[in-house]
Amino acid sequence: MPVTLKTSDKEPVAWTGWRCENAENFLKDACKTEYYRCKQILQSSITRLPDASQTHISPSTHGFVRAVWHAYSDHHNLILRPEDVWFSILVQLSFYIQAHSEELREHFVEHEGQKHLKVIEAGTIGSVDVGQLAVQLTGLIQQNVVDPELRDWIMPSFSTTTTTDEIVAAVIMMGTMQKYFSYEMEMTCGIPSVTLLGEKDDWEQLQGRIDKISTLGEEPTHFASLLKPVLEKFVASFDDSPSPDVTDFWNQCVHFESMGSGPNYLSGWVTAFCFWDTDGKRLYGPQGLEWAENTYPRINTSDIPIGCVSVPVKVNDNGCELKTSMVAGMVGIEAKSGANALVFDGQLVKNSIQPFSGWWMFEELSETALTEKKEKERLREEAFYEEIRKRLEP
Repeated sequence: MPVTLKTSDKEPVAWTGWRCENAENFLKDACKTEYYRCKQILQSSITRLPDASQTHISPSTHGFVRAVWHAYSDHHNLILRPEDVWFSILVQLSFYIQAHSEELREHFVEHEGQKHLKVIEAGTIGSVDVGQLAVQLTGLIQQNVVDPELRDWIMPSFSTTTTTDEIVAAVIMMGTMQKYFSYEMEMTCGIPSVTLLGEKDDWEQLQGRIDKISTLGEEPTHFASLLKPVLEKFVASFDDSPSPDVTDFWNQCVHFESMGSGPNYLSGWVTAFCFWDTDGKRLYGPQGLEWAENTYPRINTSDIPIGCVSVPVKVNDNGCELKTSMVAGMVGIEAKSGANALVFDGQLVKNSIQPFSGWWMFEELSETALTEKKEKERLREEAFYEEIRKRLEP
């Protein structure tokens, strides 16, 4: 059963982040690079949310890291699932593997270049479930990799795992392996507390997946060494009487330093999930938290990497070829009513936050249209800030 730990005497505060229901605006704020390339969104988990009017989800460039940061800094209860942590780990590994694809090639595949993988489904781009087609593609990846357990290791199978989680993991796997494979989907005519969700076994299973990371090289070994003590404390949180060390652990998740007009820095064990940037380059930072015989880096908050992975997928929609991309990962922060929630205007105040995972498939713009969209966006932002400047003038 889930466990809730009282980690401080602070009263939880309501989340006031921007509530977003629109899939396009969500993509814009969570994955801006992909947004600029987007001609139109074809499908997304964001549009499938049940009771969208009752949810409060804010876009975020890294739903896990920034949720932990906000919970610690602004006094919100924190709710976590094993999937939130696992996806954050997988996205980081994806950056590294893509950046070192050739030196790791023999570890994953026996072929040279990219092998083309295709799934076929009856229907159209509007009727088929591209998320499930992505899951099918991971089965084809598994048939063409050296490690017979790779797919099972990547795909979540916790008691909290949802269909969306399976799709998110599938797209992350596709993106991680994109230097070795290209993908096609063909459609044909035809018919202030921390709540760890799930069971203790789920978190122990997550902990057991870390050892495989060390087989990928020196940097992944260091990455794994930072993760292990963190996940050990996640598991220890399920003990009937968690030790003071566990409470101390949660209070060491984040340390935020504001430098006024200069850069702001983030340290604490949450930076273990910021080991590489999107180019797979290690994010070296000044010395940060010393804990569990490890040094967790102190990083500029502007260097927090994104929490999602994108991958190109060719779609053959009954003979009409579309150039598309899929993007998935930790893309938002969801507000919920948690412990000690007050009632305001007849409703419980949403004083708890939880990392939010999601995915999109979108048709890509041409290079010309991409340039035009960026310019329009630049002019729109200029006009917005000019309007603010005018309003502030005496």
